[in-house]
Amino acid sequence: MTNKQWHDLIEQKMSRRSWLKLSIAAVGAAVAPIPALTGSAAAAPASRTAPPFSAIKAQKTDDLVLPRGYSYNVVRAFGDRITDGENFGYNADYTQFMPINGLDVGFDAKNYNSAFYGKGASSSDGMLVVNHEYVNPMLIYGYTGGTKSQAQIDQERAAVGLSVFRVQKNKNGQWGFADDPMNRRINAWTMAQFTGPAAGSSAVKGSAMAMGSVGNCSGGATPWGTVLTCEENVDEYGTAVDKGGAGWDSAYTKEHQGWVMEVDPYNPSSMPRKHTALGRFRHENVAVVVSSNNKVVAYMGDDKNDSCVYKFVSAGTYDPANREANMRLLESGDLYVADFSTGKWRLLNYDKVEALRTALKADGKTPVFTSQADVLADARTAALAAKGTPVDRPEDIEIHPKTGQVYIALTNNTPHGNFHGQIVRLAEDNNNYEGQDFDWELFAAGGPQSGFSSPDNMIFDPNGNLWMVTDISSSRVGTGIYSFQGNNAMFFFATEGPNAGKAVQFASGPNECEMTGQCWTPDGRTMFLAIQHPGEESPSLDKLSSTWPRINGESYPRPAVVAVNGFKGF
Repeated sequence: MTNKQWHDLIEQKMSRRSWLKLSIAAVGAAVAPIPALTGSAAAAPASRTAPPFSAIKAQKTDDLVLPRGYSYNVVRAFGDRITDGENFGYNADYTQFMPINGLDVGFDAKNYNSAFYGKGASSSDGMLVVNHEYVNPMLIYGYTGGTKSQAQIDQERAAVGLSVFRVQKNKNGQWGFADDPMNRRINAWTMAQFTGPAAGSSAVKGSAMAMGSVGNCSGGATPWGTVLTCEENVDEYGTAVDKGGAGWDSAYTKEHQGWVMEVDPYNPSSMPRKHTALGRFRHENVAVVVSSNNKVVAYMGDDKNDSCVYKFVSAGTYDPANREANMRLLESGDLYVADFSTGKWRLLNYDKVEALRTALKADGKTPVFTSQADVLADARTAALAAKGTPVDRPEDIEIHPKTGQVYIALTNNTPHGNFHGQIVRLAEDNNNYEGQDFDWELFAAGGPQSGFSSPDNMIFDPNGNLWMVTDISSSRVGTGIYSFQGNNAMFFFATEGPNAGKAVQFASGPNECEMTGQCWTPDGRTMFLAIQHPGEESPSLDKLSSTWPRINGESYPRPAVVAVNGFKGF
């Protein structure tokens, strides 16, 4: 299927609902309220669908701008200490708050709210997991070209991966860093174990282990208290990055990156595990849910133009009393790709799908795949061979806590004329997450009429309201056809009632930043939020386009994670 066919499908959906006759190639508009999808869970009575704030206007201010009554404080910024000798990395992305007493109170698999918090989970003390997606050599050490030294490449290696550290709320309501034996950094040297069909196979160069984790974008939480981190822009490392330096090449194997990696924030000595059963592609995030038969189902998007949406269904079943067994659930199962033209999930299994066994390379003779390991290691090619639908750059995917519907942010696809993106929602037939049939529709389309562009990370509150941040590239944000939005922003959407699908602006980020990875504390009174790449278009260290966060009066831009307070709670 071509991307043009995807745009035709979008227009058919819009016509079917008698919505605005609007080409995806044209400027987007807010979508009218949508009736419940066939097969979706019945929506609970409308409650608390009004935004709990007074909307702000589009901004071009070099600060995190919030509505009246809301405030933020910086919890950790690039270069801040995490452990002795290890610092907070660059370009903070995904964040996940894990209550410090999480293992004591347990995690509730049926209480999905960005993490599966159990009753009595702490909202003032916890472990915070923060991803570090990529580096900016110029802003780290003033790089402007030429061969990089080993010391410079080592700085880059140390600045990627994840930070795991304890955070606590003080009497004044401010959040701060706390030293703790569980604090740790995962970076480009950290060893990880492969699991699943590709482990030890030729698809990963025969290795059972991988050195390091790079390109970590968003992620997800599991109902057994671990965090899943997603390796996305992994093709940008290696020789493409170091341009003549010797450091990355000696520690970088491309086949070892691009997976979903599981990390236990409560056990600093545990080794991260890369689950090959979930496929290798440019993972944005993982939305996990437990089916009625206690299978673990994970929804994922491939963050690339004309790429696909996937889901994984575990072979084993979830047991709330057996954390150790649950931590093996992502090692085996079935991987599917979405065919939006027929509303079918297409299985990606070498032994069961003839199209995968007969797929040939460009020479017309050589098989593309010879095993399930090959299929998983090149899931993108397998998805297209199995008739998966290439869509407009699928980024974040989240599950509605009341209806069970799956919301998918399609950020944009400018080569195909989709400049502002859209959000679609999918409902499994008969609410069966393990099933092979689904329906879907458009929830909201970006553009000047709707007030937002380029939807990215999303999160729900327990009332089913959606909180979304945007991802307009720094070279375009606030200019031309994107000028109506100003800087990248956060928006609130009701998903039911008369204002469903209408965007209300909650926040605006600093210059050239992307706000990412919003997550709640269990009580809903704090939202953690990452501020990624402020000032990334700065031409040099003496010509900076952002000075945020101005810690202690400094004028140097630093990616950071903040705590936003002022929410009244759930």
